Amino acid sequence: MSAAACGHPFCSTCWRGYISTAISDGPGCLMLRCPDPSCAAAVGQDMINSLAADDDKEKYGRYLRRSYIEDNRKTKWCPAPGCEYAVEFVMGSGSYDVNCNCSYGFCWNCTEEAHRPVDCATVSKWILKNSAESENMNWILANSKPCPKCKRPIEKNQGCMHITCTPPCKFEFCWLCLGPWSEHGERTGGFYACNRYESARQEGAYDESERRREMAKNSLERYTHYYERWAANQSSRQKALGDLQSLQNDKLERLSDIQSQPESQLKFIVEAWLQVLLHYCSLANFSF
Repeated sequence: MSAAACGHPFCSTCWRGYISTAISDGPGCLMLRCPDPSCAAAVGQDMINSLAADDDKEKYGRYLRRSYIEDNRKTKWCPAPGCEYAVEFVMGSGSYDVNCNCSYGFCWNCTEEAHRPVDCATVSKWILKNSAESENMNWILANSKPCPKCKRPIEKNQGCMHITCTPPCKFEFCWLCLGPWSEHGERTGGFYACNRYESARQEGAYDESERRREMAKNSLERYTHYYERWAANQSSRQKALGDLQSLQNDKLERLSDIQSQPESQLKFIVEAWLQVLLHYCSLANFSF
């Protein structure tokens, strides 16, 4: 017979079944109480360890660790995919960039990739911009025009001004003025010009649409300029992390043999490499 601090006795088999059911129900098992309906005495970890099956004890331990991490303001789970480490934040360092044992560096405030010297709000906007459809719409606006009949966006990158929309529409129109091609010919400027468009443009008819298209094009070019550099830095970072993993898996052992030093005495090389890598990547990604 066993009992919690309250002293209500139950047999070990009953306790084991009661504990197993609670653990199977999830993290609520951390608030487990005495089986007696009228008793609110807590069932502590010592009873779990002495009465529960091994699998249940392991699950309970995971729930307990998770609860500790998530309830503690100074600890957080590493946000890297597949990482099961938690990181403790040390106050007074003057920086919110932290490094996990898995080699991933992240910002303690926003949990995004380490981004010093850029603030969290700017990084959040950048990530949103990369994942949103806004740049797709900018590209469409800058590089296409809607078919005058079906309104489907059409891209023109070369050739004359005679445009034929894709099936089933098949509407033929002038790329410049968007008028029906049946009304065009040599008298309107031929295949590579449009007198109607030039006249209307001089009167200001296309000013707003052209202004919007030019603004979208400039915005897209500016975004592409920075995104290409950011993506290249991301690729370089992944390559450097792969090299670091190779060092840990293979080269450190060979270096240990050459230097006649235990690997534990050479860990500083990995730590130094990681510090340089994370510092460089943070500056390279968010300082241009």
